[in-house]
Amino acid sequence: MLSSAMEAGLPLRSAVTTVAESLDGPCGRDLRRLESSLTAGVADSKAWAGLATVPVWRDAAQDVSRAVDSGEGISELLLAHAAQMQIAAAEQAEKKARKAGVDAIGPLVCCHLPAFLLVGVVPIIAGMVLGAL
Repeated sequence: MLSSAMEAGLPLRSAVTTVAESLDGPCGRDLRRLESSLTAGVADSKAWAGLATVPVWRDAAQDVSRAVDSGEGISELLLAHAAQMQIAAAEQAEKKARKAGVDAIGPLVCCHLPAFLLVGVVPIIAGMVLGAL
């Protein structure tokens, strides 16, 4: 969202304010804290470095902190970090989905194996025993 706001023409500080106002939850709180630091007069690089203490923001905030001083394209940096986070989230979701398939084996074994024995194996053995008598 920050990158989109900047691509729409907002400067970084205004983009932070706009996005912080539109978000709830921990991400919104983090951006509001960043916004209050910027409003209090903390230098941009120092404020973003302070946001880097939050694990979710660490890499992006460190890069933005350096980019503010160097003049790099901040919007592109944020887009790259967003793409990395999307890939990581997709990998984590795939890992959970695979684990769900493995976790389903236990109940299947507990339910279907006894049913197979009672319906398939026991009648065959009982028929053989009765036939031998």
